[in-house]
Amino acid sequence: MILLLIYVIVINLFSFLLYGWDKQLSRKEKRRIPEKILILVSLFGGAIGSLLGMFFWHHKTRKWYFWIWQIVGILVLCILGYCLFTYEKNNHYYTAEDFGITIIYSDHDENQNGIDDYTDILLGARMEAESHPRYHSAYYAGGYPPETEGVCTDTVWRAFQNAGYSLKDMVDEDITNHIELYPRVAGKQDKNIDFRRVKNLKVFFDRHSEILTNDITDISEWMPGDIVIFGKDYSHIAIISDRRNKKGIPFLIHNAGQLYREEDALEKWDRNSGVVAHYRFVR
Repeated sequence: MILLLIYVIVINLFSFLLYGWDKQLSRKEKRRIPEKILILVSLFGGAIGSLLGMFFWHHKTRKWYFWIWQIVGILVLCILGYCLFTYEKNNHYYTAEDFGITIIYSDHDENQNGIDDYTDILLGARMEAESHPRYHSAYYAGGYPPETEGVCTDTVWRAFQNAGYSLKDMVDEDITNHIELYPRVAGKQDKNIDFRRVKNLKVFFDRHSEILTNDITDISEWMPGDIVIFGKDYSHIAIISDRRNKKGIPFLIHNAGQLYREEDALEKWDRNSGVVAHYRFVR
């Protein structure tokens, strides 16, 4: 980030002076700097210096296309800055240890791989985040979407699958035995989609998980592998990461079509949609 800042300062100072130099060459009727070079400097991060140079040196101000290219250059710089800021934010993180928080591990290992269930769920969610499936909501015969596609609920069942659980089978069985508890089903079970609906998962986890605080500032109560649901209409679901921001609030692992699938976004989602449920799966 510091190197980028240095680059931006240097390229904009260079572009500012370049416009001044070209103005002097113009006055002396000497060979000019090609306009293509001036424009490229703007597009490679020097648009602010170029714009200032146009004003200060009274140079190229009558050529409308220079104004267009400066605006394009500034937009490029803003987009690049946003992307790098987001990257830095999501790749600079803390752990529970940094805040004196003791991680809670499951005493169960469903798939008998030597890793507890909560950690397996976390790692499964992270693998899903790293594979970055395209956000696409559709109905599939058999229930499961292609590996290259997914929505928020697909992150959850794939995370559970990594721990040795078939969330689909568990939800289907619970709906079969207690269909009256699932208002989203409306009395008609559909095994091709029921396990991919947040409203159904809300009922299932209410019944089969430890219900925890919704207060995100109570940072010691949020553990890797926990499940969180957002929105009064239960519109989104995510897995809690083992990464935390500088306040100790954990990252989310989820799919809402965003660029970074493991991100510092719990505060934003709580502010915009509200945390309505927080669970720890118990077996």
